[in-house]
Amino acid sequence: MDAAPVIADGSSEQLDVLADVLADAFGDDPVMNWVIPARDLYPGFFRLLVRDVFLPRGLVHLDSLGRGAGLWLPPGETFDMRPSPGLMGLVLRLLLKKGPRPLLRIPQQAALFDRHHPEQPHYHLLFVGCRQANQGQGVGSALIKQGTRICDEQGAPAYLESSNEANVPLYQRHGFEVIANEALPGDGPRVWFMWREARR
Repeated sequence: MDAAPVIADGSSEQLDVLADVLADAFGDDPVMNWVIPARDLYPGFFRLLVRDVFLPRGLVHLDSLGRGAGLWLPPGETFDMRPSPGLMGLVLRLLLKKGPRPLLRIPQQAALFDRHHPEQPHYHLLFVGCRQANQGQGVGSALIKQGTRICDEQGAPAYLESSNEANVPLYQRHGFEVIANEALPGDGPRVWFMWREARR
């Protein structure tokens, strides 16, 4: 029988685990695969995100058995990656592997997400997922509950972009509602934009 998820705050000492978990969880993600069509770059990408964005400014949650992780930004924080040698190296590797097309898709994805991003202050769930081998064990639900509990304690709404239609019912069970959906340009996948009202 699978152990019940126990969710705690992630730390810099767990950076490699967090990056590995999220890289596995998003290995088949339609939007990730469209924007960064090189799965071997995902561990490095998530390592940069967690180290440079979420540990300093956000919420980082990790299942005690390393099965899943979630990344949130609190009200007032924006999702941006400042230029760094690590980021430049990642972009160069992507360019060498896949040519310029993915670099054109990055601003297209950002423009679509910006267009639907609510102006009202909120907690933003940017990434949540569990290893593909551990799906269906309640890890994703536990991670979402950990974040929405914080939202409820502060009476704050929450927002997310679902890059996979199969996950929409999961988010709906936790109080999120679809407020829009739109496909990325050209052959891009569809994205569901979801909002959860503040609860006390």
